[in-house]
Amino acid sequence: MDVVNVVFPAAWQAGAFVLVAPVLVWAALTAPWRRFDASQPAHVWYGTIFGVIVLWGIKASIPSGLTFHLLGVPLLTLLAGPQLALIGTALVVVIVTALRDGWWANWGLNVLALGAVPVLVTAGVLRAAEHWLPPNFFVYIFVGAFFGPGVAMFAAGLSTAAAAAASGALAPTLVFDQYLPYLLYLGFAEATITGMLATLLVVYRPEWVTTFDDFRYLRSR
Repeated sequence: MDVVNVVFPAAWQAGAFVLVAPVLVWAALTAPWRRFDASQPAHVWYGTIFGVIVLWGIKASIPSGLTFHLLGVPLLTLLAGPQLALIGTALVVVIVTALRDGWWANWGLNVLALGAVPVLVTAGVLRAAEHWLPPNFFVYIFVGAFFGPGVAMFAAGLSTAAAAAASGALAPTLVFDQYLPYLLYLGFAEATITGMLATLLVVYRPEWVTTFDDFRYLRSR
């Protein structure tokens, strides 16, 4: 799923930094930092980041350096919102790169593929559901928390695979024969885990789920 230990051409590494820098600046400037005035939202954010780090540690790798694992980023997006999810994923990539003795030059590529792409897809699916579908609790759960994360996982994996193949970092036959077939399984697993956890949190700790609006989904009728 990530390319922490894959050697990319320098031009791709530099280009990724150029693309990710304004995204993170936007996230830092528009993030709802005032929410952290209360200790609970901050603890939820830190705890979810730690959980994502642990999740990325449960992995399988092929000799080329390409690593398979679940993301956890869609759940972070549902809990904290897009901006804080982007910043949190950037921190996760820093820590995971250090733990695996990975290539620091790939930091931008990993943040784009495993942060910006799944955050955008998760938030986009949820926004589309809010706009086009009725304000129903099950719409949030099945579309926002199940379907959205599954698509986000597939999109993140596809972008990683496309970058590795297009840049020449990995042989296209290796990427498409040994990596892409597993994306459907990973997407289903991501959707299931995210949906189950989001459902439990919405029921028992709705104040932890920033993107869940009590008034919209529970009191609109």
